[in-house]
Amino acid sequence: MSEHRRAIVRGVADTFDQAVAAYFGTGPSDVDEAKRQHDTYVASLRKFGVKVKELPTDNDYPDCCFVEDQVVVCDGKGLLTISGHDTRKGEQDVVKAGLESELELSRMTPPARMDGGDVIKFGDKYLVGISTRTNREAAQQLRDFVTPMGYTVHEIPIPSNALHLKSIASSPAPGLILAPRVYFDENSFPEDAEVIWVPEEEVYGANTIGFDNDILVADGYPHAHKALTDRGFNIHPIEMSQIRAGDGSLTCLSVFY
Repeated sequence: MSEHRRAIVRGVADTFDQAVAAYFGTGPSDVDEAKRQHDTYVASLRKFGVKVKELPTDNDYPDCCFVEDQVVVCDGKGLLTISGHDTRKGEQDVVKAGLESELELSRMTPPARMDGGDVIKFGDKYLVGISTRTNREAAQQLRDFVTPMGYTVHEIPIPSNALHLKSIASSPAPGLILAPRVYFDENSFPEDAEVIWVPEEEVYGANTIGFDNDILVADGYPHAHKALTDRGFNIHPIEMSQIRAGDGSLTCLSVFY
């Protein structure tokens, strides 16, 4: 059974056209379309049986729909991060309020900085991207958090032309990684990982969410889609163009717990 049974999401702000964007585009150009794409995303989660809790949006925080960055979840506990971008720190209060009745929460402490988009749960490991948004002090605090629960942390350097680990890779199914080779080397992933490589130009298509044999994918990335269907997965493409324009991906829009 998929681990993705409950999730929080947060609506797209009216100010989303001011979202921080430097990697996939120059910023969203159509906030209404971004909201429609987000609605489709939420409906897709529910279609796969996810119980979705929708948190209120806040126009003071253009990036607030990207809830994933605010917390890392492990076995009924949540570690609240310290956002890697200063303008996003105030987003966390609503996320905390939405989860504190569901999870046992604790907080990172400075000088740690982490975005949850740099963290992939991979079996008994947490893969952590060391990026412009996540530092090694945060990786160590995550290690201290998950080790008592039987998990290890595997650090992966993220090149400066990528935002997060999950911006350029995902784990659509247990033991499997989808990623473009150009951003990684042969030592990037754990030895027990099976990596499906996608072309560099389809890097955005490497971000996926798996629900057993069904995979939610961004529309428009045929090589990534074929790689998954060749493996016997059923893919479910949705339009993500305006979310992408805000440097967001599928995983950015939810926290599963």
